[in-house]
Amino acid sequence: MQQISIRKFGPAGVLSFEEKNENLSVSPLASDEVEVEVHYSGVNFADIMMRLGFYKDAPPKPFVPGYEFSGVVTAFGADVKHLKTGDKVYGGSVFGAYSSKIRVKNWMAIALPTDFTLEQAVCLPVAFITAYASLFEMGRVRAGDKVLIDCGSGGLGTLSIQMLKAIGANITGLTSSSTKISLIESLGARGRTHNEFWQDSKDGRYDFVLNTQGGSSIMRHYKRLAPTGRIVCLGISDGIRGGKRDFFAIAKAAIQMPRFSVIKMFDQNKGVFALNALKLMEDEVTIKKILGQFSKVEEWKLKPVIGKIFPAKDVALAHQFIENRLGQGKIVLAWR
Repeated sequence: MQQISIRKFGPAGVLSFEEKNENLSVSPLASDEVEVEVHYSGVNFADIMMRLGFYKDAPPKPFVPGYEFSGVVTAFGADVKHLKTGDKVYGGSVFGAYSSKIRVKNWMAIALPTDFTLEQAVCLPVAFITAYASLFEMGRVRAGDKVLIDCGSGGLGTLSIQMLKAIGANITGLTSSSTKISLIESLGARGRTHNEFWQDSKDGRYDFVLNTQGGSSIMRHYKRLAPTGRIVCLGISDGIRGGKRDFFAIAKAAIQMPRFSVIKMFDQNKGVFALNALKLMEDEVTIKKILGQFSKVEEWKLKPVIGKIFPAKDVALAHQFIENRLGQGKIVLAWR
């Protein structure tokens, strides 16, 4: 079995690609578990945060990161009825998905949608869970709402735009480079760079903002909300530069995060949310509810945008690719 471990914190080079003699089949499979031969693992910004040591929910070192996978079922427990050996699946895991084989609870393994490849499917779990919870559970976005997605060209952003397009929202997607605007516009949204957006004070007000930058951008986005507008904050990507353990940068971004006073918010009539997708995945009731919405992948004709596929042994290059803002769409690791 092959796995990628974090044994110490630091730049991408600390990621350890390891060949192991361990066999999952040696230990009994729980009645509600499935075992999957992993073909692809998704790479997320949270993986970079935990590699740098800035992710408080990460397990003690050494540990195997990774939240999502796609592959083929190799075994299943006695209580599993909806899957069989040989079925192609994708799903989520609370850590451990940077591995060539994985065991998960059966509800976390989803049958491959019609006309989907395993490469496409691995792009769905974290992005769909995060987007659905943000846009439709917390944000309650509806047809005609004016929506701002500040990560418009990434894996989460491109899927969010497609989901919003399906319900008839009016979408603006932001990106770091003008070269990525065409991707956003090809999905049916208005594309702009972050600088263009901040320089346009006449852009109008938004009903919903999805914020991944964190830091001072939260208050600036909050001020762009219309009355009854909502903002969902997902992280502090502005605190990471160059993939190094820059405590000053992360501390600066954290300090710049606004502290909202409920008393003062009475005068604003706006809603502020913060989302940690890991906590959703850890709560069985909540994650089952959201997983029940995955039927919308086919209903809304969602097609994840694959930015680049790296061999799993080149995981350090994959992390650097994201850190340097080179990618568009989802970055994926291939085990086979």
